[in-house]
Amino acid sequence: MVSMIVDTLRAIRYGMGNPLSRAILKTGMKRSTGAVSKLDVALEAFAFGIIPRNFDDRAYTKMLQIVLNIVCWIFSVEPRDLAKYFQDPVTRRGVASVLKGIATYGVTRPQLLNSPFLVVWNLTNMCNLRCKHCYQRAGRVSKDELSLEEKLRLVDELAEAGVVAIAFSGGEPLIHPDFFPTARRARERSLYVSVATNGTLITPSMASLLKKVGVGYVEVSLDSVRPEVHDDFRGLSGAWNRTVEGIRNCVNAGILTVVAMVVTRLNFEDVPELIDLSKKLGASRFMHFNFIPIGNGREIAGLDITPQQREELLRLLYDKSRTIGIEVLSTAPQFARVVYQQSHGEAIAPAHFYLGQNRNWGLKALAEFIGGCGAGRLYCAIEPNGDVAPCVFMPQIIAGNVKEKSFPEIWHTAKIFKELQVRTNLQGSCRTCDFNRICGGCRARSLGYFEDYTAPDVGCINNIEAWNKIAPPEQLLYARAR
Repeated sequence: MVSMIVDTLRAIRYGMGNPLSRAILKTGMKRSTGAVSKLDVALEAFAFGIIPRNFDDRAYTKMLQIVLNIVCWIFSVEPRDLAKYFQDPVTRRGVASVLKGIATYGVTRPQLLNSPFLVVWNLTNMCNLRCKHCYQRAGRVSKDELSLEEKLRLVDELAEAGVVAIAFSGGEPLIHPDFFPTARRARERSLYVSVATNGTLITPSMASLLKKVGVGYVEVSLDSVRPEVHDDFRGLSGAWNRTVEGIRNCVNAGILTVVAMVVTRLNFEDVPELIDLSKKLGASRFMHFNFIPIGNGREIAGLDITPQQREELLRLLYDKSRTIGIEVLSTAPQFARVVYQQSHGEAIAPAHFYLGQNRNWGLKALAEFIGGCGAGRLYCAIEPNGDVAPCVFMPQIIAGNVKEKSFPEIWHTAKIFKELQVRTNLQGSCRTCDFNRICGGCRARSLGYFEDYTAPDVGCINNIEAWNKIAPPEQLLYARAR
């Protein structure tokens, strides 16, 4: 599967950037009958070998099939294999998203998209925990949260805009009665659905219901192998046991399950054991999350790990990924650089993806295409009240509100998105580094520490001078002691 994904992206990256292919793709942006584009119709026809009824759609489908067959020939990809791969509706949406981005912007590094690949939707501010690092300061329901009718209408709007996936978060999304109707609507519109949860509410029956409604991916937060550390961080005695049971229940229900860990000085030493525990519980992936000094996290910024520790951590994650038997990834954009360097150019992991181990795939060029930090480019966030932000960790920057403007209008016109899509305006090593295009630094960390999203990401060892200027004295002493 990894080789098919990589070969497909390589074919798109190098085969669709020429003027003729781009002109064909631009034609495909036009509406067909209904709410879909000619490109969407043609991809479905290619996948299943069907002939569209509409004459214009038939003509365009034939034209695109010729291009796809040529691309397959150039890159030694069997057309029938590509067609089979395209039979999954989420896959087709993803490919269409990239192709529409190329039609609109050409081939760029990193690639710009006509609509975000992923929308992280903070469905509600309600939560049953009181986490010390919570970016939302979650607790009670907000008075201005979207109604169920507004949520369902927004799902339709996201689907028609070409969004590929929705990740429901919060607060705690599973606590809200609107979650299942909204998730069901998203699956009906062929959107990929995932959930970020604290896991404490996932009983066997809840896990079965998540599977039934079509949730494909559940990310459960677990911060330590030591129950007392997790419970203290999450603000509820007994949370660890309930979370671990929630992970087991998701695994038993057959849902792709991910253990997510926010790493701070409190649990830095626990990482290897927690990765081992993740595998033991049956999780498919372990995900390290950067600590971001936003929301409640502002009050514990002194617990952030140092750049030296993060470098050590990212190297450990790569080493574990080669031996543990499950995927081990990180939200730190620097992970792409570390993996590339540690593997001597034979592997890379940009933007939460691991692209395999093979020197001959041109992985760095492909990673530049995917592009590291995707805030305002690959994804964006929607707040409970309909505010649209570049990232859930950047809620103080509002691009617009879906009650006042359509989502596509916000995506295409918001100044903040256009600025985040440019890497040349960054500061420090984030601008000059050879890995700028596959990393770019975490813009949320820059915003949290400097109130400037173009500032250096002080989580990177290459920005150590900027870190030394802003780190609290106790952190500098802690770093020297190590």
